[in-house]
Amino acid sequence: MSYKLDYISRLLQRTSSKRIEHYVISRIWHLLDNYDLKMTPQQYVSRELSQYALTDVYFPQIGLHVEVNEPAHYESEDRINRDLKRQKQIEVNTGHQVFVIDCREDILGIHSQIDKLLSKINSEVKEQIENGIFKPWRPENEHNPNYWKNNGYINISDEVSFFTIEDICLLFDADYQKTKRGFLRKGAIANPKNINQLIWWPSEHPRSGWLNNFDEAVGTITETHSDEKRKSDHYYHHAQGTHIRICFFHYTDILGLTNYKYVGVFTNDKEKSNPEIGTVWKRIGDKLNLKTTEISEI
Repeated sequence: MSYKLDYISRLLQRTSSKRIEHYVISRIWHLLDNYDLKMTPQQYVSRELSQYALTDVYFPQIGLHVEVNEPAHYESEDRINRDLKRQKQIEVNTGHQVFVIDCREDILGIHSQIDKLLSKINSEVKEQIENGIFKPWRPENEHNPNYWKNNGYINISDEVSFFTIEDICLLFDADYQKTKRGFLRKGAIANPKNINQLIWWPSEHPRSGWLNNFDEAVGTITETHSDEKRKSDHYYHHAQGTHIRICFFHYTDILGLTNYKYVGVFTNDKEKSNPEIGTVWKRIGDKLNLKTTEISEI
């Protein structure tokens, strides 16, 4: 099965429990009929403080979110105002557009809204193509370390992810064999192009007692351990200086696909870390030059 077929079929299966939303998203995808466009479900968007939003569908190439609002969204003025506030926060924080489909209307009304959305998407794609800036959806590139090596840099916005630790090592010309410790696997390896940087692949699942909590909204990873002594020893080790980690977070995405996703460059946060909590890592950059190891700060 091709990756795109697997991806889209999983996406549509994900929405099957919500009849109207499933119908709307299916119609959008099939009427677009453009396999160069990527459609992402349940896109994670930071709002304010520790709040975040999950938009129903996101088109990353044109920065457009789609919200399919079923009738329950209009049950009260309070719910309507909360949705409007949420929409405005998403647009302000991301610079993206949010297109809302009001599902209180009948089937013809919903179709009319979808037609307007399709016209908007096609128009923006056409404009990008004419300006020579459109980037077709190429999952074979997204997950190919050689593609990104030739590209010269990786950025959070590029949705870079790999299926294996070996692919991560290949990206940096790191020795994959050095990640092995007998039958165990090391959690990180030094960047051969900059020994002051560590290439790190923490997991959302417990590993040998290590626990990692990734708060995408605020850009922090709290690294701890089930053994109190190992947790405190780890904290005191990192408290002695400034450490830099290039992070590929290992997780299972909304579609059930497992990968190592590039989530930025982090440093230890000495103010928030302590022996009880563990070591807190804060994101300091979203773009990394693979040749010079220069970090573009947020």
